[in-house]
Amino acid sequence: MKKIMTALFALLAVFVLVACGNNKQAHKDEALSSMPKISGFTYYGKVPKNPKKVVNFAYSYTGYLLELGVNVSSYSLDNEINSPAFGDKLKKAKKLTSEDTEAIAAQKPDLIIAFSTDKNIKQLKEIAPVLVIEYGKRDYLQMLTDLGKVFDKEDKAKTWLTNWKKKTAQAKEELKSYLPENTSFTVMDFYDKDIYLYGKNWGRGGELIYDALGYSAPQKVQDDVFKTGYFGVSQEVLGDYIGDYALLNVSKATKNSAASLKESDVWKNIPAVQNKHVLEVEEELFYFSDPMSLDKQLPAFVKAAKEAN
Repeated sequence: MKKIMTALFALLAVFVLVACGNNKQAHKDEALSSMPKISGFTYYGKVPKNPKKVVNFAYSYTGYLLELGVNVSSYSLDNEINSPAFGDKLKKAKKLTSEDTEAIAAQKPDLIIAFSTDKNIKQLKEIAPVLVIEYGKRDYLQMLTDLGKVFDKEDKAKTWLTNWKKKTAQAKEELKSYLPENTSFTVMDFYDKDIYLYGKNWGRGGELIYDALGYSAPQKVQDDVFKTGYFGVSQEVLGDYIGDYALLNVSKATKNSAASLKESDVWKNIPAVQNKHVLEVEEELFYFSDPMSLDKQLPAFVKAAKEAN
C-alpha cells in the first residue's frame, strides 16, 4: 500500500510540473505588447506580443512582419503571394479581404493589422485586437524599428538595419565605376495600359534608388511625382520625365504594355533609351520596399546597372 501511495504521489507531482510548465508557456505566448506610442499607429484591444496568427490587410508591411518572425496567416494582394522575396513563407496563407468578416472570424486570429484607410475597421475590432497603421507616416527604415517595438523584436530590427547599412555602402562602392554619383533615375511601371512614375516612398525600387543608394531624380519628377508618391503620365510627355537612367518595372500582366511602349517613336527618341540606360526589372520583386524585398532588390539592381554599362 505504501508503495502504491508513493507511486501515486510521484505521478501527481509529474502532472503538476507539466501543468505548471504549460501554464508558463501559455502565459508567455499570451504576453501583451507594450503597445508603444508611435505616430501613425493606433491600437484597438489588447495586442499580443507574440501573436500566433495574424490576419494582415496592410500588405505594404507583410515583408516587415515576416522579417521579424511574426506569423502572417493571410494575404490580400496577389503581389504578396507572388513575391520572389517572400519565397514559401506565405504558402499556407489564406487570401482574404477586410470585407470577409465571416471568413476572418473563422481564422480565429489573435491580431488583425490594417491600413488607417480601411473602411471595415469597426467590424474588424469586433473579431480580434487590431493594429491600424497610417501609410507613409513613417519612412521605410523607421517602420521596421517601430514594428520591432510592438512585437518585442527590436534586436532583430537592429540587426537587419546594421547589415543593410553595410550592404548599401558596399553596393555604392561597387557601382562607382558604372554610375557617377550625380546620375539621375526615373522609376516607372504600368497599370493596365497607363504609364506611372514613382517617388521615393511608393515602392517599385524608389526607396532603394533614391534613399538607400542616394541617386537623384530629374527636377520634373521631384516636382510632380515626389509630392504624391506616384504620378500618371501620357506617352507623349514621358521623355520630359526620364533621367539619365530609367528603372522600368514590368510584370507578367504588363509585358504587352511595355512591348507596345518600346515600339513607339516617343520611347525610341528618349536619350536614356538610345544610350541603353533602361534597367528592366521584375515588378513582382521590386513592388514592395520591405526588408525582405530590399535584400533581393539590391543585388538585382547592381547586376542590371553593370549590364547596362
